[in-house]
Amino acid sequence: MKSISSVYRLAATCMFTAFSILAHAAPAGASPDQLLQEATLVLQQIDASQYTALWQETVPFVRSAYTADSFAKGLTQSRQSLGTIDHRSWASITRLTYLHDKSVPDGVYANVDYATQLRDGRIVYEKVSFQLASDGRWLFTGYAPRQDQVAAMQP
Repeated sequence: MKSISSVYRLAATCMFTAFSILAHAAPAGASPDQLLQEATLVLQQIDASQYTALWQETVPFVRSAYTADSFAKGLTQSRQSLGTIDHRSWASITRLTYLHDKSVPDGVYANVDYATQLRDGRIVYEKVSFQLASDGRWLFTGYAPRQDQVAAMQP
């Protein structure tokens, strides 16, 4: 008959193995919660005009296309076009894979789209876009406010 301690050891080993398998089963960047968290942080940086810090955390192809100043100028204009935000609610999360596309490097991308209510009562949409880095982190690629959701699926 097995002792209680050996049964506990066996159970602990089985649980460790199961958790290890589950941890390795989910591909990097698979969590929608992770994307929502990243998008929320980006929007907080944009709202606080922390454009230089955000530029430093963008994907390399964005940093090579824009200087920190031109990046900040573009985000400032985009964000100011909205006005005062009352609240945001995420509307959709879309993952896209691009291969051999002329506009963006190959990779996995994601868009987090928000329905944003402005203080004046209007509803606008904000798209925050990311590329999945090789280390599993989502790196910022772009921000696009707009009046409707038509362009929500494009990177």
